[in-house]
Formats: sequence, structure tokens, C-alpha cells
Amino acid sequence: MTSWSIVSWNVDGLARVVDDLPALVDALGRPEILCLQEVRIRDDDAPAITRMRNALSGYDCHASLNRDRVNASFRGGRTYGVATYVARRCGRVVARTPEWDLEGRVVITELPARGIAVADVYGVNGTSKPYVREGLVVGDRHAWKRDVQRLLGEELAALQARGLAIIAIGDWNVSQARIDVTPRLRTEEPHATARRELHERFVDALGLVDVFRALHPDERAYTWRARGRLLDAARVDFALVSRELVPRVTAASILEDARGRSDHAPIVVTLRPPASARRGRGSASS
Repeated sequence: MTSWSIVSWNVDGLARVVDDLPALVDALGRPEILCLQEVRIRDDDAPAITRMRNALSGYDCHASLNRDRVNASFRGGRTYGVATYVARRCGRVVARTPEWDLEGRVVITELPARGIAVADVYGVNGTSKPYVREGLVVGDRHAWKRDVQRLLGEELAALQARGLAIIAIGDWNVSQARIDVTPRLRTEEPHATARRELHERFVDALGLVDVFRALHPDERAYTWRARGRLLDAARVDFALVSRELVPRVTAASILEDARGRSDHAPIVVTLRPPASARRGRGSASS
């Protein structure tokens, strides 16, 4: 088994970049997994879904698309949505969307042979807009953002209890520290609470590590840039990895020059195989 890689990219609408995906994937050495966020495809748009599923030869596509007609009705429901492409050479996978995910926020893909589960995540952008459940306003989208973090944490904890290591990667819609944003970190409420809960109840509770920051502790680098405002930028796209996987991570990069028509740059994480796989490969060749 050789090193393998995971790429994540908020495409800001798959229609913008779908024709460019094959060239990007080839340029990146055909990564094992490609996680896309904000694909903006309705769950009943059959032609767009077919185009999405057939975008990359040699890959299977697993998607969670918006089906919440109440809280996510703008753009005619063509909003949010995540899609995970898994190279067929990875072997058997088990992919699913959590029952609570109506907006297209999460796809969880288990790779049993590797003992890993990959969560493709598109975090909620917290706002004061009301959030409705069963016809009743139950809070705003700031509260929903925190609920999604909590619910996703429960999903990942259950996977860990089954012995799977975690790679949770995507656009989290939150900056973790001052170094990750310009011109300033939003320290006022309710942003501060969402950030604190992400750290305490998610990252720390699950034993996860932001591998970009682990490998680049002092680097100011950003994944999102506001269109037309170069000094408004943030690192909101990142990979949170189970602590036991961190020694295997050989690279965590932001592909600044590959953002294309999106306002987000892709990120890539590369891992080497476990020691047992490397020993097995050496034994087979001797």
C-alpha cells in the first residue's frame, strides 16, 4: 500500500467547476478521496445528479443533497450539499448520510480495510435567521450551527466506539484562532460560543487534531477569500484527524492556485500506510 491522499474543496456550486474536475484530479495524482462542499444541487434534479455522479471516471460518488424545503429554500432549493468521490481502487466502502441531515451537510464514508471513516463536512454559517422544525421556530441558525456540531460529534464518537479512526474534513464555516483570519477573529457572541464548543465538545472530546496547524504552527494561510476584498480571508477549510493517525500524516496543504471560480481553495492531506502494511509490502517483495 502506497501513500494516499484526501482532497477537500468548497466548489461554490458544482456547475461552475464540474468540467474542470478531471483535470484537477489528474493534476493531484488521482487522490483516493475527493470531498466537495456546496455543490448546490436539488435532491430531485435528476440531470444534475447524473452529471455529478458521472463527473469522474474511476470514482463512485456519494452525496447528501438539500431536501429541507423550509430552512433552505433559497435559489429554488439549489443550495448547500456535499459530495464525496471515492476511487474504486479503495475497495469496499460504506457511505451514508445521518438522518438529521436534511440540508446536505455531511456524508460519512467508512473504509473498513483501512480502519478509517471520512466525514465530508459543510458546517452551518451561523446567522440570526430563524430555524424551523415541524412548523415551529426552535431557534436561529447560530443555534443550528452548534446543534450540527454536536450531532456530528455523536456520529463520530459512535464510529470511534467501533474502532474506526476519523478524518473529518471540509468547510467548517468557523475560524479556530486569530492566526486563521484577517482582519480579525470574531470574538463576540454567539460566534465565541460556537468556536469554544467546537474545540471543547468536538475536537478535544473526540481526540482530533487540526493537521494543517500541527504541521504549520506559525503559518498564516487562508482557504476562503471574499470576492474583491483581498484583506478579508479565513482558514475555514481544514481536516480534523484522530490523534492516532497524526504520525502518518506527511503533508497538509492549501492549494491557493487551484481555487478556480470558487471563493475557496482546495486542501489536501496525505498519509502514509500503517507500519503493518509497509512491513507486509516489504516481505512480499523479498
